[in-house]
Amino acid sequence: MTVHSAPAVDLPQHLHDTDAHHASDAEIAQQVREHHAAMVADLDRLTTALRDAPESDQAAARASLEEWFEAVLVPHADEEEVTTYRAASTLVGGRLLIEAMVREHVLIKRLVALFRSSEGAAAAAYGRAVFEAFDSHQGKENDVILPLLLAAPQVSLSTVMGAHAHQVGEHTDHHHEHHHH
Repeated sequence: MTVHSAPAVDLPQHLHDTDAHHASDAEIAQQVREHHAAMVADLDRLTTALRDAPESDQAAARASLEEWFEAVLVPHADEEEVTTYRAASTLVGGRLLIEAMVREHVLIKRLVALFRSSEGAAAAAYGRAVFEAFDSHQGKENDVILPLLLAAPQVSLSTVMGAHAHQVGEHTDHHHEHHHH
């Protein structure tokens, strides 16, 4: 599994001197990165379980993955489009980036649909394809979109995320089978 660690963001000095809101923005960005990492781990575990399941366990493994797509992955993509993507699309250099990222959401949702309409080895392969596409996609969110938003003095991630910032923490706690240290 590839875990994308976000490079340290070198913020201009004037951003260090603003107010606590940029500190909270950095915390929100870190929560988003942790949420993405948890999603990657869950998706890796669920798609590997389906791929490697004996025939007697395939239906249960498939149901778990399908439920995760419905409860976590698709809502996450939809939420991003009205929060971080909307804000980034207003920035210089952001519009085309976000257009490309939304097209990746279309691809990921298409792979989920192909998974749903497939059986057996084909469903397992489509599941792994969703994992690979999402792993690459969330790396760009972490390494390109979040730094773009953090570096923009006119953008407040806490404002952009609004109620969604709290939900990121909730998703991490309630929708994933893992433990934080």
